[in-house]
Amino acid sequence: MSVGRTTARAAIWAFLATAGSKVITLVGLGVLARLLAPTEFGLLAFALVYITYAETIGDLGSGMALVYWPDRREEAAQATFLINLFAGIFWFLLTLAIAPWVADFFNATNGANIVRVLAISFVLKFLGNTHDALTQKDLKFRKRMVPDLAFAGLKAVVSIVLAYLGYGAWSLVWGQIAGVGARTLLLWIAVPWRPSFTYPRELMKPMLGYGRGIVLANILGAITHHADLAIVGRFLGTTALGLYQMASKVPETSVIVILWVVGRVLFPAFSRIHAQGESLKRPYLTAGRYISAATMPIAIGLFVLAEPVVLVFLGEQWLAAAPILSALSLYAAMRCLSTHAGDVLKATGRASLLARISMVKALLIVPALAIGAMVDATMVAIALTIAAAVTTMITLVAASRIIGVKLSEIAGSFLPSIVASAAMAVPVKLFIEWADHLNPVLQIAISGVIGATVYAIVLALLDRDLFQRARHHFLPGTPSKRAV
Repeated sequence: MSVGRTTARAAIWAFLATAGSKVITLVGLGVLARLLAPTEFGLLAFALVYITYAETIGDLGSGMALVYWPDRREEAAQATFLINLFAGIFWFLLTLAIAPWVADFFNATNGANIVRVLAISFVLKFLGNTHDALTQKDLKFRKRMVPDLAFAGLKAVVSIVLAYLGYGAWSLVWGQIAGVGARTLLLWIAVPWRPSFTYPRELMKPMLGYGRGIVLANILGAITHHADLAIVGRFLGTTALGLYQMASKVPETSVIVILWVVGRVLFPAFSRIHAQGESLKRPYLTAGRYISAATMPIAIGLFVLAEPVVLVFLGEQWLAAAPILSALSLYAAMRCLSTHAGDVLKATGRASLLARISMVKALLIVPALAIGAMVDATMVAIALTIAAAVTTMITLVAASRIIGVKLSEIAGSFLPSIVASAAMAVPVKLFIEWADHLNPVLQIAISGVIGATVYAIVLALLDRDLFQRARHHFLPGTPSKRAV
């Protein structure tokens, strides 16, 4: 089977696993939103911001180094496991010590114990990082389906039961820990690799050397992708953070989930192609066409339908999150255009260049967010979107030079999806304005039919062979008019 089809099959399994877990998460949040107040969500959110940043540094890039490493698979896996084992213990102990300072930074004086309990998740998660990386390296994303679904399902069930019993923010904490533990256990069951008592000394230095570039890129990436939560929590309080976080969950479970899946699949796929000495130009452009076609209409649809979506999934007490959701949907649309450029840079061993690009992004985004925080959480989301538009152009220019692709070719890969999504937004917006008296569920359902119809027609007119290419990649035995 060609790398293209292998990648497509892996993408399907990765999407099913991740999308399934995100759907479970969204449904669980919909229930929890009716049991808990925004402030209680904010108490967990600030702790998760800290944990996200710590995990970004945590494994020293060893997981991505294992995915990238071209030979000595077993020894590379052993090195990754040892690094993760010691890193998990280190972060657990450090978090116990600094929990009061983390809570004080976010003005959550009652949150220190929450941070301390969540420290357990470092050990639990890091014990499964090697097995997770092996599923990516081997493009065996099917093995991740049960662990990912179990994580979301157990987390939701435990949180809902405890919230119903009156445990407040602690219901979210124990749900998080239960989900992480279940995922690691099931990864060990799904992936047969087991650690040994060996110490691959000669691999440690080169793998950590590769990992340094990944860690720096990931730290800066975490700043650009999660600084909004940190700034909202720091300057606007836990209630605003709860509203902002819940608004961000909607594009995260619908648009960003696709980008996350694509990143997990394209990095090992691009690495294989590069290792074979082949050009990444056509795979990059093809990936851009598929990504924008799948994500752009969802992002624009959420922008238009923010209010009914919030009413349906979160409830009326969360209506203040609707303008935040609209702005974050446009931010998600910006990310759709350039997210796979980073996978190309990692796959070609240019993690240091990716880190430099991420540094430029951070220098643009963080001040913009701070300015937005002077007003409210909605302005933070708007500032993030504007800054993302600028950084997207920077990333696209860098990708065009590294891969040897013209900017006009890159634009051509996603322009049809943008035009089709814009065309879709007009009738949907008109319908929503006319149907504001209807039940929000009905508004979303009818808008979905209208939007999907218009989008499919316009996209087919602008990019006629997209569907034929998609059938070739994703359906077995389907011929293609030309190689992709």
